[in-house]
Amino acid sequence: MTRTTKITLGAGLLALLASLVVALTATSGGAQAEAQTEAQTPTRHFVTNLKGATAPFALGYTLADKSSVSSLSTLPTGVQSVFWLGQKCPTPADSTFKAKVDALASNPKVFAYYLSDEPHIGDCPGGPAALRSRADYIRAASGGRQKSFIVLSKVADYKPFAPASSHVDLVGLDPYPCSIAHPQCDLSKIGQKVDAARAAGVPLTAIVPVYQAFGQERTTSHYYNLPTASQEHAILTEWKRLVPSPVMDYTYGWSNQGSANPTLVDSLALQNVFSTFFATGR
Repeated sequence: MTRTTKITLGAGLLALLASLVVALTATSGGAQAEAQTEAQTPTRHFVTNLKGATAPFALGYTLADKSSVSSLSTLPTGVQSVFWLGQKCPTPADSTFKAKVDALASNPKVFAYYLSDEPHIGDCPGGPAALRSRADYIRAASGGRQKSFIVLSKVADYKPFAPASSHVDLVGLDPYPCSIAHPQCDLSKIGQKVDAARAAGVPLTAIVPVYQAFGQERTTSHYYNLPTASQEHAILTEWKRLVPSPVMDYTYGWSNQGSANPTLVDSLALQNVFSTFFATGR
């Protein structure tokens, strides 16, 4: 091998190494930028059944349930809505649905649309296809800025309603661990539901933790218990371990209902748990 050949090969190797360094630096920089972007997007905190209450916003809640356009203007700065356009058994997007989305697609107060609460594939075999048409329309009308959201309660529904089939962006899971059957709260229910959802094709990034903040001690059909402050903290901590950085979480719920009483409004201790957790992550 001549000296000229050696020099040529050496220069070629140096050039190759230099290009590898540039590529690795670019990749690392991109990953760091993605991580920084994720870090700059805090989890949004959703609470339902406000019935006009504003106190939850001082606790750190940034998403409220709304079902009328006129009510959106009452939301304070920094608070958006999860707008109810839901059905127990979803039907395909029709002209009425499309007109409502068109009217809200550019409204900055709408973060997401609540499209269905606990649908069941056995009762609603056309539900996934119907949701697909609705979620796709929302995505197209809003340019991807607004999200589609459902809540699922049964493991059998996870696969048929998973995002790959329904095209929804976010899926709430509601394993309520505190009940008369489990007075100390069975936190393993949370992990079981998360594992089942992921196995059924629900991405971790699409999972919305649903926090139990209600009981049925004051109802005629008492099964669920309102968590104590320490139990609630354990619920939040377990969810954070399993789903560390959700797009949003969901607290059910603020005001009393026929099937949920007492609720978060009745417990200052629980309110303090949520406020601290939202502010510090602990």
